Amino acid sequence: MLMLRTEELIKRFASQTVVNRVSLRIGSEIHVVVGLNGSGKSTLLKTVAGIMRPDAGCISINGRDITGLAPEDRYVGYVAQHPALFSHMNVEANIRYGLRNGRGSEENIGRVVDMLDLQEVLHKQATTLSGGYQSRVSLARTLASQPQAILLDEPLSALDRAIKEKLIPRFREALRALKAPALYVTHDLLEAHLLGDRFYAMVRGVLSEATSAEEAFDRIGAKIA
Repeated sequence: MLMLRTEELIKRFASQTVVNRVSLRIGSEIHVVVGLNGSGKSTLLKTVAGIMRPDAGCISINGRDITGLAPEDRYVGYVAQHPALFSHMNVEANIRYGLRNGRGSEENIGRVVDMLDLQEVLHKQATTLSGGYQSRVSLARTLASQPQAILLDEPLSALDRAIKEKLIPRFREALRALKAPALYVTHDLLEAHLLGDRFYAMVRGVLSEATSAEEAFDRIGAKIA
């Protein structure tokens, strides 16, 4: 089983500690982090992805230290809040982009396309699709490369509630099928409750585990509808 670990991870901006001694162990599960804006949750993901360098601590996958590696050498998938799809490519080409550098497989592309129900839009220009479809394409491109861990930074935040309710089961099925550690950041209780296996609250850079999505939101002082 793949294991993503962070040990005493610290990230500072000037004198402010944004990620404060975060230690995680994630197996083939979906761990959800909730927090208010500015709590450090997105910075945590970007540090694990290699987009930002930590000031202290270490990151490893199955015992392989990736702390100092470039993002492309980490075998970590990253799904951003806004799908960064190529406007000059159709959906299939966008997904196949995930296979660059010899990662992934044709078989895996077919499986991901089926799971996310993208068969009928493969030949359409990706950026002409609805927000829900663009979110699916973004996830499919990341999963196509068969990453050893996947990080998701509020990938459904721009969608309305009705679309989210339809997409969340597909996202969960696709993430669980990967059988790799998944760290999912959100500020939405519905997403957290339906997607997560374990839950965390992040407050001023400090991460603490909660027993449920509701408890995590209670810890950050968020209103629960």
